[in-house]
Amino acid sequence: MQFSELAATRRSVRRYEERDVTDEQIHTLLEVARWAPSAGNMQPWHFYVVRDAALRAKICACQQHPAKWITYAPVIIVVGVEARITAAQYGDRGGDLYCLQDTAAAVQNILLCAHDSGLASCWVGAFREDACAQALGLTADIRPVAILPIGYAAQQPDKAPERRPVEEITTFL
Repeated sequence: MQFSELAATRRSVRRYEERDVTDEQIHTLLEVARWAPSAGNMQPWHFYVVRDAALRAKICACQQHPAKWITYAPVIIVVGVEARITAAQYGDRGGDLYCLQDTAAAVQNILLCAHDSGLASCWVGAFREDACAQALGLTADIRPVAILPIGYAAQQPDKAPERRPVEEITTFL
C-alpha cells in the first residue's frame, strides 16, 4: 500500500477480536516508534506494554469517560514521556512542548504501522494522568501521554470522517 493510502485509510477502532497479538508484532510497533523524530534526537519516550487483563481494566478506569472497550484489546501500549530529558537540552520549551511533539510522532508511527500490519488501534488521550501513572506504578518523572489499545478489528471501521479541505486549513505566504 502506498503511504498516502495507508494514512488516509487508518481509522480509530474501538472493537477488537478475542485474538492475541504476538510479541513479534508488538516489537515491530516499538521499533517504528523509536525511529520517530525527536528534538535533538533526545528520544524522551518510554513505552509500557500491558497484556495483563486486570491492569488493562485499571487503565480503562483512568479514562475521563470510562468505556470498557479498551479492555477488550489484548494489548495496551501506554506512551510515557520523561520531559526532563528534553528540558535538559532545550529548557522549558523542550520540557513543555518538544517532548510532547516527540511522543506524538512516535504514537503516529505506531498507529500507521499497526494499520499496515493488519492490526487496529485508537489514540486515547482523554484520561487522568495521575490515575494512569499510579496504575502503572510510574515514578514522578514519567508522564503518561497516550493510551493505545492494540488488537485485531472486530468489525470494519466506519467510512472516513469528513476532513476539512486543504484550501481551508492552509495559507500560502
